Amino acid sequence: MPGLAILMSFFAAPSRVFQWTMAQGWRIRLSAPPSKTNGGMNMIGKRIQIAMALVTMVLAAPALAQNQPWNTPAGDREGAVESRIVSCTDFTPINKVAMDDFQYDQTTKITWIRWWGVVFDNAQLTKPFYIAIWSNGMGPCPAPCNPQTVLVRYCLNPSRRYVGLDCNNRRVYRFSVGLPAPFFALGGTKYWLQISEPDQESARPGVEDFRWSAYKPITLCPAQRRGGGVIDCAIADDCPNPSSVDLSYVLSSTCLGGVIILPPIILPPAVFLAEIRPSGLPMMDPIDVHTVELDDDGQYYIDHGLPDGNYDVTLVGMCTPHPTQQVMIQNGVGGLSFFDVFVGDLNNTGSADGLDLQLMVDGLLGLP
Repeated sequence: MPGLAILMSFFAAPSRVFQWTMAQGWRIRLSAPPSKTNGGMNMIGKRIQIAMALVTMVLAAPALAQNQPWNTPAGDREGAVESRIVSCTDFTPINKVAMDDFQYDQTTKITWIRWWGVVFDNAQLTKPFYIAIWSNGMGPCPAPCNPQTVLVRYCLNPSRRYVGLDCNNRRVYRFSVGLPAPFFALGGTKYWLQISEPDQESARPGVEDFRWSAYKPITLCPAQRRGGGVIDCAIADDCPNPSSVDLSYVLSSTCLGGVIILPPIILPPAVFLAEIRPSGLPMMDPIDVHTVELDDDGQYYIDHGLPDGNYDVTLVGMCTPHPTQQVMIQNGVGGLSFFDVFVGDLNNTGSADGLDLQLMVDGLLGLP
């Protein structure tokens, strides 16, 4: 295990700073050698405590997320692909629906899904989307690339965030949503993810309002489209110079999420750092640090690598006075919202008063 080697290095060279990425987006930073004049024993105790946390994370860390995020490399901004069905209760394709495959090495619980796409009417941003997970089997496409039957389906309202422009200069949005119940993907088994616009529930029934953004390079099987008795075993995007593509999505087995309420004077996009520590240890270096990019409605999702337990989460940035709240993570999932980032009970005394206002002013001035 790489984590055990890191632990050995930690005790052998305590003055170094270590950064170890074990899962998407989480790091551990250990620093500051014991003082020769004071605090040496306290520092040793602190190191033992952090080391025990490291051992727990090495043994309990969940599987990595499936990551195919939409990206914008210079001169190669992917386009999008049509994917529509009749409605949330009638799954018949309109023209064709799109899907892409995924597979885990180990049996993995999927708790939330993120995908990227373009809309042709802004009202579509608040409409539900159809999500289905298919099994894999035999079919007309080269083995083993053949979606077979739908295992589970949802119609869900995601949160969204504007992230850039595609090859046709259309605004690309990142959509995120938690599943009502986890889906367990068996290790070594291929599945297919379908994201579609349900026409009857869309912004303009009878008109296309969404396309699923493409991803390159192709991983595993090429993305496919099917409908009207026709199956496309590989697909191209809608760029002026189309090319074969996969589809953009992220599947995650862990989730820390909620809402961060900002005052109207702060317009999206908003970005924070979330520092995570074991509960009750405010002076400890963070054991997990994430960039938190709020969706346009204030929702956020963090794909963490932490074992179950109680943690303190501190928001840093956007001139906030570093509000801290406790969260309990169970089965890889935790819910945490911040309703008093700028106003309200900032010091958690049970009431909003002048001391809270002082904290806000100090935060805006950058005072400790």
